[in-house]
Amino acid sequence: MTASMAEELADQEGLLIREGIRLLSRPLAPGQAIREMLHLLSELLGLNRGRVVLPDPERGDLAICHAYGLTAEEMARGRYAMGEGVTGRVMVTGETVIVQDIDQEPAYLARAVARKTLPEGMVSYIALPILNDRRAAGVLGVHRIRSRQRSLGDDIQVLRTIAELIAQVFKIERLIEERTAPLKVENLSLKAALKQTVKAKPAWGIVGESPQLATALERLEQVAGSDATVLLLGESGTGKELFARALHLQSLRHDKPFVKINCAAIPETLFEAELFGHEKGAFTGATQSRMGRFEQADGGTLFLDEIGDMPLPVQVKLLRVLQERVIERLGGSREIPVDVRIVAATHHDLMGLVRAGSFRLDLFYRLNVIPVRLPALRERQSDIKLLVRHFLFQLNQRHQRNAVISPDGMSSLVSYPWPGNIRQLYNVLERIVLFARDDEIDMATVDYALVAEAQGQPLEAPRAPMPGRLAPAPPDSAAGERSGIRAYQTVSSAEKDRIRQALQANGGNKSQAARALDLTLRQLNYRIKVLGIAG
Repeated sequence: MTASMAEELADQEGLLIREGIRLLSRPLAPGQAIREMLHLLSELLGLNRGRVVLPDPERGDLAICHAYGLTAEEMARGRYAMGEGVTGRVMVTGETVIVQDIDQEPAYLARAVARKTLPEGMVSYIALPILNDRRAAGVLGVHRIRSRQRSLGDDIQVLRTIAELIAQVFKIERLIEERTAPLKVENLSLKAALKQTVKAKPAWGIVGESPQLATALERLEQVAGSDATVLLLGESGTGKELFARALHLQSLRHDKPFVKINCAAIPETLFEAELFGHEKGAFTGATQSRMGRFEQADGGTLFLDEIGDMPLPVQVKLLRVLQERVIERLGGSREIPVDVRIVAATHHDLMGLVRAGSFRLDLFYRLNVIPVRLPALRERQSDIKLLVRHFLFQLNQRHQRNAVISPDGMSSLVSYPWPGNIRQLYNVLERIVLFARDDEIDMATVDYALVAEAQGQPLEAPRAPMPGRLAPAPPDSAAGERSGIRAYQTVSSAEKDRIRQALQANGGNKSQAARALDLTLRQLNYRIKVLGIAG
């Protein structure tokens, strides 16, 4: 699995957990909240046909009470005696059961969902207990297609988290029944503690509180309920896909597919087939018909990332689809109606591309219905601390670390210009977490990583510095100066008199003395401390 795929999967997992927690804070009926969690499991992680099985006090057996992806008839068939099948076994033992291949497991009854309705090939089934006071109060079950990018261990971990959230839903429901006024305080305390545990931030996985970010989010919320085309504008790495998914999840289409395509990553010769599909025999190697992204997104949202890189011939055909809402597969003649909401994104100046003749003006007008500008990270410095804490939580979980950034190190991260925006911030933090010798990451470690980043040099695990010395940066400091970060300089006793003279000449003002010495204030303070210069 590539690093970008791993990052995307981690983002989806984080979004799932945050949305599950968010559902606890909304005044939803328990069934609605649980169904939304099962919906998110299916949409974000591909763990399908989720169901929650609970005891039926009247009949004394177990029944499917909440589900996503199951028909009413399938739910009605899903009844089990205590200890019967996989579900009954989990309820009795309180232990997780993983069926690697449902066709090879006699205890898997296929009672609710008929085998013929499931995909061909190996299908797994996972059942976990929903615990209340360490005893099984119900069972959470999902189907898992064996061929996946995520590891089984990652899926089990996130399912356990969802099972805990469902247990909290039941606990809140029970408290509501038992109490009236005291419940409000206890309920708020419970949700606050749970949110603190996973460091959850705002809804839809978008982290930040800056006015610039709030403006963009407010604009999305205003148009989420419509089918208007949205054009996301901003530099690379500002999170355009995350905003597009947030728009989809807030829309009336949230139960339908969210399909994305990166226009910059597809060869021109394959573009038409990728968007519109192809019929059998349309070209060499087309051994069967295939749906394109438009058909896959029917009823939902199609996210066209880097739309400015779409070839001109394909732009003509895209314009027709937007006008007539029909597509024709490559090699076919049948018009296929599609109902798709378009969200496009680009880091290019589209009008500049129009003037250069590489982008159609009529397509620009079709896409530029609701333009939303996403702020660069340097424009929302107040959000950097929130993002650092959010990413550190993810990275600590992924790499089994317990890293924390010191206040001085955090100041360095906040003051860096971040030309690569959020994606660059995440990548630098991952390097820092992997190469840091200790869990407490100090300013020197952070600055070393930032200088290496600014100079485009690989970051290596720094050797332990000699007493009184900072880790050296590469000798060429031009990139560091351009980025606003000075290259490190060793601390020597010869500097003592020079620093004293600078302080005396500037009346003890450290900021002015630092400028005179071509040092940052932090570097000057560090030298004062190491050299024992009286303040």
